[in-house]
Amino acid sequence: MTALPPALIYLIGILFLPLLAGRARKAWTLFIGVVGLGLTLGLSPAVPEIVIRVLPGIDTVLLTVDPMREVAGGIFAISGLLVLVYAVYRDLPLVETIGILASIAAAMGVVYAGDFITVFVFWEALAVASIAIIWSSRSPGSSAAGYRYILYHVFGGACLLAGIVYTLSASGSAAIGPVADGPGLVFMLIGIGMNAAFIPIHTWLPDAYQKASVVGSVALSIFTTKAAVFLLAGVGGWGVAVAWMGGAMALYGAVFALMQDDLRRLLGYSIISQVGYMVAGIGVGSVAGVDAGLAHMVNDILFKSLLFMAAGAVILRTGSHRLSEMGGLWRTMPVTTLSALIGGLALAGLPGLNGAVSKGMAIEAAGAVPYLAPVLMVSAVITVIYVFRILYLGFFRPAEGTREGILPRDPPVPMLLAMGATAILCVAIGLFPHLLTDLLPGGTPAHPFAASHLLESAGIFAVAGVLLALVRPFRRSWGGFETDIDALYIQAGRAVVWFSSHPLVEVTDAIGRGIGRVVAWFQHVSANPAAAIQIAWKTLVLPFVRIFWGRERSAAYEKDLVFLRDNYPEIQTSIWGGSYGIIFVCILAFLYFLFSLT
Repeated sequence: MTALPPALIYLIGILFLPLLAGRARKAWTLFIGVVGLGLTLGLSPAVPEIVIRVLPGIDTVLLTVDPMREVAGGIFAISGLLVLVYAVYRDLPLVETIGILASIAAAMGVVYAGDFITVFVFWEALAVASIAIIWSSRSPGSSAAGYRYILYHVFGGACLLAGIVYTLSASGSAAIGPVADGPGLVFMLIGIGMNAAFIPIHTWLPDAYQKASVVGSVALSIFTTKAAVFLLAGVGGWGVAVAWMGGAMALYGAVFALMQDDLRRLLGYSIISQVGYMVAGIGVGSVAGVDAGLAHMVNDILFKSLLFMAAGAVILRTGSHRLSEMGGLWRTMPVTTLSALIGGLALAGLPGLNGAVSKGMAIEAAGAVPYLAPVLMVSAVITVIYVFRILYLGFFRPAEGTREGILPRDPPVPMLLAMGATAILCVAIGLFPHLLTDLLPGGTPAHPFAASHLLESAGIFAVAGVLLALVRPFRRSWGGFETDIDALYIQAGRAVVWFSSHPLVEVTDAIGRGIGRVVAWFQHVSANPAAAIQIAWKTLVLPFVRIFWGRERSAAYEKDLVFLRDNYPEIQTSIWGGSYGIIFVCILAFLYFLFSLT
């Protein structure tokens, strides 16, 4: 029996959303989430492919299943259902609900696609869905963040399409797999890297996640970058350069997360950092590296969505999204605090939680590339520091530093259920790593409780503890540092605007004036070519006439020239005298040109 592509279920669900409202709409979205999860978990490599021929010799594969797709599809379906449960606490705008379901559908479409053409269609659908999520919040700055997202992803989508077209024309196959070196590989890497937030094309991410709604930021944290990571792993064969890009992302994202005061912006940079671990593992290219990248993708979806859920609960109850305005929340929001604690410590890599499992795998796989593992470990130290800032400043700091008049409490039950289920998964995978590692395509085991891994984790936490003790600003709140590398893009844009409005305009005006003069000259000559030739010839010869002729003959010559000029073009004249000489010279020049060609 042929199974249905999971994306189809979510797309069908979207069709009925405009007909429903209130509780009926919530119930329908939950039903679609459950059905989608059931269908996804029922897929196996034994399921036949769904192939559609769009052009002679070119097939699009809407459904194909292998162990890698089972892992990615399963975590997307599970996390998608948890997002829908989390969203039940209020009536979401229709556009946002459609955007969330469309994001799940598009991510599922990318995962189960067997060719680049199908991937591109769902890739663009994911971008449109993300824009709908960002704009639906209608928060200050959401419109600008959405437009910025569009600019980045139009460029990224164009690069991905160029890479696909070049690869298709070179190989004749659109099947997903390693791409030969050349322009196709470069364009495809840029296109995928845009969604994966490669440095320096990452600056769309912190703004988008910061400006989305409480629910929207959770959905964005799951699907956009992780779909790119999956495609990166699916193509494979990238090489050491991509591994080092992962190292740069891990370190860069951690440093900028440390400098943030806005909680969701901080978590946005944290996503860049953790995606760096995935990219580093995939770039290494070994079986262990790819398994590490996929494992960390699964775990990051869980603990990062848990942190975004906890952040959303805090924002909902306090009305603030800045660490400097929080504190003492553990007393009145104990469940949210526990969720943030589990998510934060999992992000930090504490043994016993899921983050330690995959982070250790990634660092171990990175050992195949010289100096890459130490870079990831430095990033891990910085991660522990900013996790401490989240937990201490947001939840355990004395409440005196918070805004007056706020009596927060834990969020509604649906939000608590989603956070509780996600937290349980983080703990379960952390205590029983085989629950995840047995599903990996390479079957790479994890040993988070081995002496070497425990010693490594202890060293990371110890160094972070020393830095926290010695560097007092790490324990304090500050206004945040939101300037990123895009400041250079802004200055470059201003330079382009200035150049376009001043020097370039003057140059183009000068060229226009020159062309106008040439055109006017041709118009002038064409009015009476015979007289024009005579005038030109007489003007050219005039200095020699003044030198070699007498005064009377020169005066007569000049008088004749003035007459021709004053009466041009009405004068009736014929080509005579020196005019024939001009024509003769032109004929000789043309004949010489023909002779030189032969």
